[in-house]
Amino acid sequence: MMPKIFRPSILCLIALLCYSCSGGGESLLPGGEDNGSETPVPTLTVSTEAISVNVLGGTRTFNIDSDSDWQAQLSDSEAGKWLTVTPMTGKAGVTTVSVTMPHNNDEESKTADIIITAGDEKASVKVEQSWAYYFRLPASKYIIDYEGGDIFIDGLQKIDYTISVSNIASSWLDSDLNVLKVGYNAETYARMASVQITDDTNNKTYNVIVHQDGALDENSVLEITELYINDYKCPSDNRNSKPNFMYSVDMDATSPTQTVKVEFAGKGAQWLTFGDDDTKVRSGSVVTLDNLKAGTTLKVKAHNKSTDKTGECDLIISGLPIMEIATQGAVQDEPKVDCDIVLFDPKARTDAGDDKNLTIFKSKAGIEYRGAGAQRYIKKPYNFKLYDDNGEKREAELLNIRNDNSWILDAMFLDVAHMRNRVCFDIWNEFNKPYYVSEKPKAMSGTRGYHIEVFLNGEYRGMFILSDRIDRKQYQIEQDGGYIYKAKGWSDACCLRSCSTPTNSSYLWGEIEQEYPDADDGKKPYFNYMADLIKFVGSSSEADFDTKFEQYLDMNSVVDAFIYLNLIVAHDNIGRNTFWILRNVNESKKFMQGLWDLDGTLGRTWNRFTENPEQGWVSSGFRIYERIINENPANIHQKIYDRWNEIKDGPLSPSNFAQKLDAYAKIQKASGARDREVARWQLLDKNDRPKWGYADVYYGNVDSEIAYMKSWWEKRHAKLDKLINTLEHK
Repeated sequence: MMPKIFRPSILCLIALLCYSCSGGGESLLPGGEDNGSETPVPTLTVSTEAISVNVLGGTRTFNIDSDSDWQAQLSDSEAGKWLTVTPMTGKAGVTTVSVTMPHNNDEESKTADIIITAGDEKASVKVEQSWAYYFRLPASKYIIDYEGGDIFIDGLQKIDYTISVSNIASSWLDSDLNVLKVGYNAETYARMASVQITDDTNNKTYNVIVHQDGALDENSVLEITELYINDYKCPSDNRNSKPNFMYSVDMDATSPTQTVKVEFAGKGAQWLTFGDDDTKVRSGSVVTLDNLKAGTTLKVKAHNKSTDKTGECDLIISGLPIMEIATQGAVQDEPKVDCDIVLFDPKARTDAGDDKNLTIFKSKAGIEYRGAGAQRYIKKPYNFKLYDDNGEKREAELLNIRNDNSWILDAMFLDVAHMRNRVCFDIWNEFNKPYYVSEKPKAMSGTRGYHIEVFLNGEYRGMFILSDRIDRKQYQIEQDGGYIYKAKGWSDACCLRSCSTPTNSSYLWGEIEQEYPDADDGKKPYFNYMADLIKFVGSSSEADFDTKFEQYLDMNSVVDAFIYLNLIVAHDNIGRNTFWILRNVNESKKFMQGLWDLDGTLGRTWNRFTENPEQGWVSSGFRIYERIINENPANIHQKIYDRWNEIKDGPLSPSNFAQKLDAYAKIQKASGARDREVARWQLLDKNDRPKWGYADVYYGNVDSEIAYMKSWWEKRHAKLDKLINTLEHK
C-alpha cells in the first residue's frame, strides 16, 4: 500500500492526466450526461509517519493536511498517561499538532500510534520513546548496573559545556555530547569514577561520582537471558544456576547444518560465538551453524568489547518437539487453571485453522492433573484443553494427530521403558478397528501420540507423550445415541459381576464414569445401558449368554481385546481401565470393548515388578473373560483361535514388536531426551517414590529394558499360542 503522505501529488497527477484526455475538464457520458468526475476526492495527509524521543522526553510537532474536519485518538488507552497530543480535533486545512512526552521512568521503551480520522480517510503517526539511564543536574552520585550503558544528563544546554572524566576511569567511562558511556564491568567488585561537568552557559560546575556495580558472581558475567533461533524463544530450565537453552531439530534431516536468524538479550552481551566457530553473531544476524545435531550440546559464549572475559551457556539440541506451559496459578486435580502453551515442532506438523504446517504453535489453554493412581508419583501427567483469546473452545491438529481441543500429556513415570503405552496402542491400532470403519474411515479404537519434552513455568519436566484421547471423536460414535462408559476400579460393577440400579443423578456411578455424553455436551447421565450389560454378563443363564452374546457385545472387539490383554498380561485392564462403548443405541445396543492406560504391561506390573510370561489366562475376577473361557458363548473359542492365527505372525509377531521397541528407543536416545529424563527424575524417584509396593528399579538403561521386553514377548507369545490351542476349535 502506498503511504498516505504521498497522496496529494499522485492525486494531482491523476487529475492532470484526466484533464488533458478529456479536452478541457468536461467529462460526459454518452448522450451528454455529466459523470460526476468533478466531485472532489477527500484527502488526509500527515507530514511524518513516525516521531521518536529519548528518555528525557520533549515536544515534537507534525502537520495534518485535511480538506474536512478531523479527530485524533490514541491506539492504546495507557498511552494517555505518558504522551499528550494537542489538539485532538481540527478543521479543514493545515493544522500543527504537538506531541509532548515527559521523562521516561518506566525502565522500558514505550510506543503508541496516533490515529487521525477525517470522514472515511485515516492516517497514523507512530510515537516511540526510548529508555536509558539518566540523571538530572544538580547531582552528586549516580549508580549504574554492571551491564553498563548510556547515561543521559538532563539539565544541560545544547552548547557551551564540557565533561571531564578522571584518567583512571578512561578505560571504561567516556562521554559523547550530553551522554556518559559506561562499559561492561566483568569483575565482581564495584568501581567508581569522578566526572566534572562545567556548564559555561550558566557558569556552574558539577562534580558527580559514577558508581558501577560489580557482577554478582562468575555465573552472572555476560549472562544471556534470552535466546531466539528463527523467532523461537528457546526455553531455559530455571532450576539451573547457569543458563541453558533448548532448541529442537528434525532428526530426519540429511545435514546438521542450518542457516538461522539469531537474536538474544543479556547483561552486556554484544555478540555471541557458537562452539569452536569465532564468527561474531550479533543479535538479529543470520548465520550458518554446521553443528545443530540432535542429542548434542553446543557451547555458546557471550562477548563484550570492554572485557576479555566471556559468559557461557549451553544450547541443548533435542530432536523432539518442545512444549512450554506457563500457568496463571498452581496446577491441581480440578478445576483446570488458565495457561499459555507454546509447541515447537521442527517437522512443522501442526495445523490450526487456516494456519498450516506450523513450526511454532501458540494458544491459550486450561490445564489440570489427570488420572488417579498416577498422581501418587512425583512426576505427574496432565490434560489440557485449548481456548481462543476469548476463552472459547479452540481446536488444532497438533503434530498431525487429529483436530481437537482436548489433549493428554502422559508422564510415563511408572514405565521404566517410557514407551509401553505407546507401543501397545500402536500395535492395537494396527489390527483392531471399530466394526463400522468402512462407514467411518476416521474411526479408531486406540490413541495416537508422540514423545515430546516439556517445560512447566520455566522448569524442565522431562519427556512426555502428547496424545489424543479415547472419546466420541476417536471412535466416531453418534452424537445422538452414542455412549462411552469408563470402568475405574475393580468393583463388582466394573468387573461385570453385579450392580445396583443406577439413579442417573451423577456422571459417576460407583466406580463407573459416563465419559460421553457429559455435562459439557448438554446431556444427562444415563447408566441403564451399562447396567443392562453388567446384569447380562453377571447373571444371565448359560443358554442366554450363548444365544444373546452378540446382541450385547461386538464379537470382533471382544475377541481382539481378549487376545491382546492376555498377550500383554494386562491385569490392570480387566475391569479397571476399560471402556465400554455404544455407537448408537437407536440402531444397536451392542458394546465395543476399549482399552486404556496400558503402561502396567509387557512384562512389568503397575508397580514395576516383573511379570511371569508363562502364567495362564488373564481373567481372574473379570466375569466376562471367566465365562468366555469356561462356557464358549456363541462359539467364541473358534473365533479366538482363528483370529489369533490370522494376526499372530503379523501385528502380534515378535519381530513387529521388536521393531517398535527399537524405533522408540532410538527416538529417546538420539534426541538426548532419555539422558535428560534420567538426570531430571532418577534420584527424586529413588528418594521420594511412595514407600510401599514398588520394585526397586528405574529406567536408567533403556537397552537392558528393551532386551528384557523382547525376550518376555517371545516367551509370552509362545505361551499364549499353547493356551489358545486348548480352546475348542476345529
